[in-house]
Amino acid sequence: MKNELFIVDDHKMLLTGLKYYLEENTGWKVPFIFTSKKECLEKLAEFAQSGNSEAIPEIIIIDVQLCGESGFSLVQELSNHYKSIKCVMYSMYDTSGYIMQAKNCGAKGYISKIASEAELLECLNIVQKGGEYIEEKMRAAQEKLNAVEPLLSRQEKRILEKILQNKTNKEISDELFISVHTVEDYVSDLYDKCDAKNRAELIEKFG
Repeated sequence: MKNELFIVDDHKMLLTGLKYYLEENTGWKVPFIFTSKKECLEKLAEFAQSGNSEAIPEIIIIDVQLCGESGFSLVQELSNHYKSIKCVMYSMYDTSGYIMQAKNCGAKGYISKIASEAELLECLNIVQKGGEYIEEKMRAAQEKLNAVEPLLSRQEKRILEKILQNKTNKEISDELFISVHTVEDYVSDLYDKCDAKNRAELIEKFG
């Protein structure tokens, strides 16, 4: 294993700090860092077009929220077009809705920015070996979600993700390009399938 990864994060200090830590204290090398989805995709396309597959990393660490765009969309594109790359989402958000969305986009790991260095390295090691990793403090909620997800349609999963991210029905409507009334219908169905009386109980149960 060549132990190379890229990092995509629009916080320049965190980006350079994480690169420095990994290269100075671990066996990981970070040949490229990016502040946007566009920069990352352009560099990968350059490697692909030149036939330089050796330059494509094993892992890319991606911030959930990039400047003006979603890190989830980058994970989705990488999952579709670069099957060898394993994505790890690195975030300030530690709610189960973000983890659920990351998994559904194809991410293999999810860890918060306040996790210890040891836990980050454990995450990278497990993902590199083909496993999946969720930060320890987030696992209990994820296990509950794993039990209910098979009962849900694709759209219900997407709406549950947003509810667990504390999005309002209007915000969900705008993000998914469906009417508020349609969202309300889905939310009502989710209450039944998840055995919850209301939104607060749903969030408490799975958040």
